[in-house]
Amino acid sequence: MVAALLLLSVALLTLFFREAGSGPVHRVREVVVEAVTPLQAGAARVAAPFRDGWHWVADLFRARAENAALKREVEQLRAGLARELMTQAENEQLRQLVQLRDDLIYPRGVRFVTARVVARSTSAWYASVTINAGSADGVARYDPVVNGAGLVGRVMEVTPHAAQVMLITDQQSFIDAVVLPGGAQGLVAGSVTGDLSLQYVSKDQKVKVGQYVLSSGRASTVYVRGIPIGVVESVSSQEVDLYQTIAVRPFVDFSRLDLVQVIVR
Repeated sequence: MVAALLLLSVALLTLFFREAGSGPVHRVREVVVEAVTPLQAGAARVAAPFRDGWHWVADLFRARAENAALKREVEQLRAGLARELMTQAENEQLRQLVQLRDDLIYPRGVRFVTARVVARSTSAWYASVTINAGSADGVARYDPVVNGAGLVGRVMEVTPHAAQVMLITDQQSFIDAVVLPGGAQGLVAGSVTGDLSLQYVSKDQKVKVGQYVLSSGRASTVYVRGIPIGVVESVSSQEVDLYQTIAVRPFVDFSRLDLVQVIVR
């Protein structure tokens, strides 16, 4: 049956190509085309919504795939930007640490241990942080702690790989200090509120707003001389008082404390 149909098709094709344009086979073809064309047009109209729907679905899935790829790319770029910003911030802090270290004159044999703040005190009565360096790194109790802005505090408790640092804003913190220029001497004290004050400065010593307050480095103190503490913010005195009331604004921003260095002797 199939062979007969194939032979018939070949015969019709041969006759179609050999006969003239007005031959019977050509006329039959024209009649068939005229009859089938409306059917094809109708079928095309019926199939058009399905074809368009298929294309819409395909485009939707393609758009979703592209959207997911773009989201992944944005997330990767955002993560890369965050890492870059963090690296830049750390590099800036390290540059400040190095600058401060190079600007100061420390006793011979002093070395610095760089550490990161890993925890903060939650009590209103204490101002302290925990750093990720301890006795295994050479850190000992009472070692001073600084960052790129100035004096942070001193080590109070040590474990092999961590240390607790009392901040200079703690109410139990007291630092022998000198005001420059001028040379007035006093004691920088912390408070419950976290404010700093310069105490025991007699009225005959001239202290002005804007002067720098540095560690004095007296023999009885754990701090070396010349570490920046803060700047004089206000000065006042009462007739009945023996000493001036001096407020000090610290150089260190304790709300953003991150990288520090322990001065190890």
